[in-house]
Amino acid sequence: MPRHDLAARLLVALRPWNEVGLASVLSPDVRMVVDSGDETGGETRGRSHVIRELEGRLARHPDASLVRVHANGHPGLALRRPDGRVIGVAVIEGSESIRGLWISTAPRKLASWNRRRPQTD
Repeated sequence: MPRHDLAARLLVALRPWNEVGLASVLSPDVRMVVDSGDETGGETRGRSHVIRELEGRLARHPDASLVRVHANGHPGLALRRPDGRVIGVAVIEGSESIRGLWISTAPRKLASWNRRRPQTD
């Protein structure tokens, strides 16, 4: 996989959990901002802090899967429940390593990711 494909590298490190892989893809001064729409959101800085925060957040959704997406013109990952509902979207910033993760888990902001399209025959 190309070194510049940060979303793919992050996905490989997250599932199954690989802390060494995460450390290799995250910049030492990485910044992660979580917009949850409530008090559970916030900002985390530094590789080890971001790794711990990601581990805790993903542990809350063991049945969910991660898929590569593009969001707001950037590569990213979406966290999907088995029924297909998106419960989080992470936008990745960086070139050689991830310098920023912008994560949205606010249901209102994920509404467009969860619109059901009418099935056609």
